Amino acid sequence: MHNYLTRHTLLQRACDPRDEGAWEEFVGHYRRFIYYILHQVGIDSDDRDDVCQQILLILTRDLGSYDRSRSKFRTWLSTVIRNAAFTHLRSRKRYQIRIETLGRQVHFDDPGDGPSELDQVIEMEWANYVSSLAMERVRSVFQGQAIEVFEMSLDELPPDEIARRSNLTVSSVYTLRKRVKKRLYLEIRALTKELEP
Repeated sequence: MHNYLTRHTLLQRACDPRDEGAWEEFVGHYRRFIYYILHQVGIDSDDRDDVCQQILLILTRDLGSYDRSRSKFRTWLSTVIRNAAFTHLRSRKRYQIRIETLGRQVHFDDPGDGPSELDQVIEMEWANYVSSLAMERVRSVFQGQAIEVFEMSLDELPPDEIARRSNLTVSSVYTLRKRVKKRLYLEIRALTKELEP
């Protein structure tokens, strides 16, 4: 409960310029996601650090204005990332070429035009990001064959084949898979509460 309350107030604490620890924790939670989205929308690796820093500066300035009653934090953060990426691409000399190239990958509308395909990509990548973080936590809890069994089931191997490969009974395969799946679900829920206050 204490951990949940700490996460719940992280955004408020991160707004305080004197609370460097909260800001570092906040950046630790979201920097990797920001980089991944910048990569997905085609920001050059040479420019990614700069654009990420711009986004963090925007967050430093605007985090206090985030209103959780109006939108999820993920939605608000995605808008900040999207606008910064769009501004960066627009400011480049080769803007039109980049937009055409990016348009073949993801339809990149002006942020003023409402939700775009990029928003859908961000939603999907957010889900993948949370799932991968949750899986990291699950791997630290389970040892031995449990993770192997679960990953083989993700590859859609039938239970009898998993049992044969791992030298387990089919019943054990079902049990291990169910335990890991349940823990993964709980970790995803916990991370969603942490990262989407």
